[in-house]
Amino acid sequence: MAKRKTIDESEIKAIVQAEIQNADGYQGTHIATERAQNLNAYFGRPYGNEVEGRSQVVSRDVQQNIEWQMPTYMRIFTSGEDVVSFEPLNPDDTEAAKQATEYVNYVFHSDNPGVRILYEWFKDALICKVGIIKIYWEEKKQAKRKRYEGLDKDAFAEVASPDDVTVSEHTENDDKTHDAVLTQTKTQGKVCIDNVPPEEFLISKDGRNIEDARLVGHRRQRTLSDLREAGFPKDKIDKLSEGYDSGTQALEEVTRNTVEDDTADTDDAYNKAMRTVWVTEAYIKIDVDGDGIAEMRKVVVAGPGYEILSNEAWDGPRPFATLTPIIMPHRFWGLCPADQSKDTQLIKTTLLRQFLDNAYQVNNQREIVVQDEIIDPDEVLTSAPGRKIRVKSRADAITPIPVQPIGEQIIGAMTYIDQIDEANTGVSERTQGLGANALHDTAAGERMMMTAAMGKIELIARVFAETGVKDAFRLILKNLVMYQKQPRMVKLSTGWAEISTNVWDPDMEMKVSVAVGMGDRDHQVMSAGMVGRMQQMLLPLGFISPDNIKNATELGLNGLGLKGVERFASFPQGDAAKNPIQLPPPNQKPGTDPQTLIQIEQIKNQGKAQVAQITAGARAKTDALHAQAQAATDQHANQLELQRHTLENRQAMQLEAFKAKMDTAVELAVAHIKAAAQIEAARIAAKASDGAEAEARESAGEAA
Repeated sequence: MAKRKTIDESEIKAIVQAEIQNADGYQGTHIATERAQNLNAYFGRPYGNEVEGRSQVVSRDVQQNIEWQMPTYMRIFTSGEDVVSFEPLNPDDTEAAKQATEYVNYVFHSDNPGVRILYEWFKDALICKVGIIKIYWEEKKQAKRKRYEGLDKDAFAEVASPDDVTVSEHTENDDKTHDAVLTQTKTQGKVCIDNVPPEEFLISKDGRNIEDARLVGHRRQRTLSDLREAGFPKDKIDKLSEGYDSGTQALEEVTRNTVEDDTADTDDAYNKAMRTVWVTEAYIKIDVDGDGIAEMRKVVVAGPGYEILSNEAWDGPRPFATLTPIIMPHRFWGLCPADQSKDTQLIKTTLLRQFLDNAYQVNNQREIVVQDEIIDPDEVLTSAPGRKIRVKSRADAITPIPVQPIGEQIIGAMTYIDQIDEANTGVSERTQGLGANALHDTAAGERMMMTAAMGKIELIARVFAETGVKDAFRLILKNLVMYQKQPRMVKLSTGWAEISTNVWDPDMEMKVSVAVGMGDRDHQVMSAGMVGRMQQMLLPLGFISPDNIKNATELGLNGLGLKGVERFASFPQGDAAKNPIQLPPPNQKPGTDPQTLIQIEQIKNQGKAQVAQITAGARAKTDALHAQAQAATDQHANQLELQRHTLENRQAMQLEAFKAKMDTAVELAVAHIKAAAQIEAARIAAKASDGAEAEARESAGEAA
């Protein structure tokens, strides 16, 4: 088996260079020249065929037509609540599709300037054939500095410990506290949407669309500082030449400039970091591995030498969404209103100049002068209203050269050219509501003209919706699913919600909600009223659901310029919203039809059963409560009887103890009394004995 032949970097560089130089949009291609012509026509710049001393006015038909259409497109795509809504592929994805609808529209309008993106996108398409936006995921590091003073050792260690924090400044004070400046660096990613100038966009000449083209690229000037900040290798950036890649792109940029004649040259000798080079971000199909099948790669080249700054496989979709007003089958580049109007602008400019030149000549005719009969030649050479010229004798010394006025013919021709332009673009004074006879025409005739004119606008709007707008929102969804790794808290219509995009299906179906097909707002309100009357007729037949009524209400509110039908009415959700509303027949009293009577009888039976069930339950609860009360009463009586016996026993014991105590006290008292009596008797006896002895001694003494 033969070994596959891979290609090296020099071969990749050669392939990329050849594809870029052969692509549409590079170095004065035919499409770039036409875009520059359209821009010059839009700004009303001179054609280069002006003659000194003659009228040099330029008609502004291209600008007028485009500026008339722009408000209509902006109203169509911004009058609704959401530009795009996603449809679930199965019932389980209903909630995810609803959340994706709100979040993707939030990313478009809140994370990015959605209205301005649409405005510049549409205007590029109307003037330069194709409008381009670039949708990509970008991660940026944001550094936030914060100063701390007087931190102790532990506090300083705590605030400096996170991995995303670096110590920029640090001072340890005498009291062992710390002063520091900390820088916290966080990486935040989001979906970015940029308008790409048409001159910076490249596509292979044979490419029919973004996905099938061999090469699609974004070629623009960037500074060396930008390249270093983007993380490209420093050694490759240093090799880039200081030369300037001149090309048609620079000419188109100057053509678009309304302030200066050309781009000012700057001296980058001293400010090398701000020196600019041409950088091309190319999404190209190349067979790198030699298997015979071209793979998608993202190759970034810079400078006139096409130095490769990066080369990587690319698995996602190409990050561009484009739209063109008038699609040409089988071609990427279509037509635009500027293409349709610039020829008529040239013709009207020529007629308008001739008309003014003729008016100048009629009002200031040339004259045949007999020089010898003129007293002062300066009086003839001075052209001023009401001038006096003195002649010698001949009255015919000065003879005006007659000039045929052609104003009526010119005005008629310009009116005819306006009709041609109206047929091409649908734009005229009448369709803008500026016609002098508009009020005298019938309403039906005016409506027919407005409908015909709006038909062209609505067709372009539908093309925008089904091509570029759908592609753009699909790219936003895919970027969110592929790159948003962390949940994000955002405020949706239902309140704050945590959005996790990694569970969504990036290929879910979508539809673009654009307010096309209704003309002006008055007509839209009238149409909503007509829809409401038709719904009233169909409502008794059971053909109208709450969802149908909600849609009609939303149609009328949009005609009034109001958003959010939920703010004005509450509608059922889920299956109840889709089920037809059932009303009784017109000649039948409500509630008398058989089905309703059966339902009423069923409700009565259910009510009786519920009453019986409730009564039985209440009775059982009552009996249980009685039993509990009786048991509680018996238990309380037993407790009282026990307490009575206990009290009586305690009292009897106390009485017996008291009696015993009293008996003991009495016995002690009696014993004490007896002892005292005995002591007293003994004392008396002793005293009596002592008296007897004394008396005996006394008697004995007397005897002696």
